[in-house]
Amino acid sequence: MVRALEKIVRRNVIGFCYHTVSDRQLPHIERLYRCKSVAQFRRDLDFLLRAYRVIGYDDVERAGSGPNGKPSVVITFDDGLVECHDVIRPVLLEYGVPAIFFVTTEFLDNRRLFYRQKVALCIESYSRLSGADATTARSEIARFFDTKVDDDRQLLSRLHTASWKEEPAIDAACGALGIDTDAYLRTVRPYLTRAQVRTLAANGFTIGAHGTSHQQLGVMSEDEARAEVVTACEVVSKIVPGTGSARKVPFAFPFNGRGVGREMMRTIRDSNSQVGLFFDSTELAFGPEFVVNRLVVDDPRGATEQASNLGSRLWRAYAREIVRPLFPRHARSNS
Repeated sequence: MVRALEKIVRRNVIGFCYHTVSDRQLPHIERLYRCKSVAQFRRDLDFLLRAYRVIGYDDVERAGSGPNGKPSVVITFDDGLVECHDVIRPVLLEYGVPAIFFVTTEFLDNRRLFYRQKVALCIESYSRLSGADATTARSEIARFFDTKVDDDRQLLSRLHTASWKEEPAIDAACGALGIDTDAYLRTVRPYLTRAQVRTLAANGFTIGAHGTSHQQLGVMSEDEARAEVVTACEVVSKIVPGTGSARKVPFAFPFNGRGVGREMMRTIRDSNSQVGLFFDSTELAFGPEFVVNRLVVDDPRGATEQASNLGSRLWRAYAREIVRPLFPRHARSNS
């Protein structure tokens, strides 16, 4: 079925976006989204290698297509989590598969915890409270966010929808729940170090930028968004030898690229030699030649240690693209 849909929705390159892969519980992740196990990730690679040509960033720039007219695929990882080095890298090397790792530069060396991951720790800590302790914590957190919450469901919903502009309130909630984020960074060390990034590059993987602090560009002014892209790409080009003028640094939009003007992106690329292709997360949506869209494929539902769920994930993405022109307001990506 997917092969037939490929002939209707023609794409040279399909991107697949993961954040992490792990067999361990990750408190800063699991309250936000589920990730695949190592065995499930291996089945994804088996599926992709069997059905497509997996290409690296240089080939993506050339927008090559696979044999027999099939699209090529590129595998990417966002946020710069430490499993990229410790778990994912060995598997990719074993399979001989290229990939792009997009790092959020202020998270490197575990200097800063992503506000969404602070939220995950808050939800995890609150879920262990009961009785009077839960009531007190709920009242305090509601006050920090200047809102009214009547029960656990409303509180958890409010935490999940907190934005990066509310990070002071999130930090206050962490304090109320006894979460020491600095200690968490020191002991758990959830992010890549610069040395690990250099190892990934030395192993032949491409290092891209994912913003400085993972803020959505579409809500910024044009000057702020431009500075965010350029600064993050400059940081990566200094960390990884062989980038700079010799190689452009690709940039993946934090969250997504909605609200970011395409002409602005074109101007950024034209005026900054170190900025490479942009990567978004709007599945198979058609965009400018300098934007690669990706399916977010962390979700393990339907995957097993024996079979990948990427076939069904692709089928749904193709179906949405076919429906999109008929019902443009309803055919939205779920990534």
